[in-house]
Order: sequence, then structure tokens, then C-alpha cells
Amino acid sequence: MYAFLEVLVYGLFATASALILAAVYVVIGGEHPRRSGVAFLTGFLFGTLLACLVALVVGQTFVDRMDAHDEVRAGLTVALGLALVVVGLRARSGAGGTDVTGSSRATAILAGLGNVGPAATFSMAGLLGFGGPKRLVLTFLAMGTVTAEQHRDVVDVTLVVVYLVVSSLLVAVPVGIVVVAGERAAVVLGRGQSWLTAHAAALRVYLSLGIGGLLVLDGLVRLVS
Repeated sequence: MYAFLEVLVYGLFATASALILAAVYVVIGGEHPRRSGVAFLTGFLFGTLLACLVALVVGQTFVDRMDAHDEVRAGLTVALGLALVVVGLRARSGAGGTDVTGSSRATAILAGLGNVGPAATFSMAGLLGFGGPKRLVLTFLAMGTVTAEQHRDVVDVTLVVVYLVVSSLLVAVPVGIVVVAGERAAVVLGRGQSWLTAHAAALRVYLSLGIGGLLVLDGLVRLVS
């Protein structure tokens, strides 16, 4: 049960991204929201699954060859948490910028998503699903829990599916609304996009500080226990 909760929390932290939400709104706000949305969701899931597979291989290597598997995971957790806290503090002071993207890579992805077909949308979504530094480290931490020696293979598959689903919620929910409601979803999603634009800077600060602080606390508890 504890492993399930761990993976669930890592998945929630991974999906809590203003960039991912902004990218979804760009895609479903185009000329073909359903087709582009499905392509984006499929690519995002594929990228996330690929990251999980890579992390599982690396995690199993740590389990097989190192006695300090838990210490390495705890150290990564603290390092990621501190990095997010720094990002949040910089954004709060204005040094980190006020846009939702936060990097030239993110800006390029958002700029391209509005003018490409399903194939390119799939590819860009795959990059987002695989993740930047934060999402990728969270994936590695989640899969580190999966590869712990006490879990059986059937539980491993269940935990991977849990992480895959939870870490993709921010994409799956808006796309699902568009697929089901079609044009009727435009008003609701339009309000959501307006809110995101207006609160992008604050959202980036709160997510970075909140998630970062919790990760630091979790990592420190692991190190001293």
C-alpha cells in the first residue's frame, strides 16, 4: 500500500505542470481539436511509457548492483526538491520570468503545436511525456519504487499503470472533454485557458515551492530513517 501511495504522489507531482496544461490548450484550441487532442494524448502517453521503461531498466540495475538503492533515491528526491524551490524563489522575485513556459525548449514546443498536423503533434507530445528534468526525475523516483526488491512482477505492472495514468491526467481530462463534448467544450476550456494565462506566474511559483518543499521533506525523512 505504501508503494502505491508513493507512486501516486509522484504521478500527481509529475502531472502538476503549467507547461503541460498550456500545451493541451494550444492543441485543443486549434482547427481540429478532437483529432489533434487524441494525437497529443497518444504521443504523451507513449513518451511517458518510454520514460518509465528506461527508468525501470536503470532502477533494476541499481537494485542488482548497489546496496545504496534507497539512499540514491532519497538523494535524488532532495536534489530535485531543492532545485524546484530555487526555481520557485527565482520566479517569485521576478528573476525567473512571468511566462508559463520557463525555457526556450518549452517556448518552441508551444509555438509549434498550434501549426502542425497530428504526426508532429504526436512527436511533440512524446517529448513532453518523456519529460524535462523535473518530470523525468519524478519518473525515475516512481520507477525506483516499482523496482524495489520486495514487489512482485504483477504489482510492478500495476504500479507502472498507476503512474502512467495519474501523471497524464492533466492531458487526458481536457482531451476527454473535447472528444465527448466537441464544440460545447469550447466555452469551459476557454475559461480555463484564460485563467491559466492570468495566473501563470503565480501558478509556477506555488507549484515549484509546494512540490519542491514536499520532495525535500520526503527525501530527508528517507535519509534519516
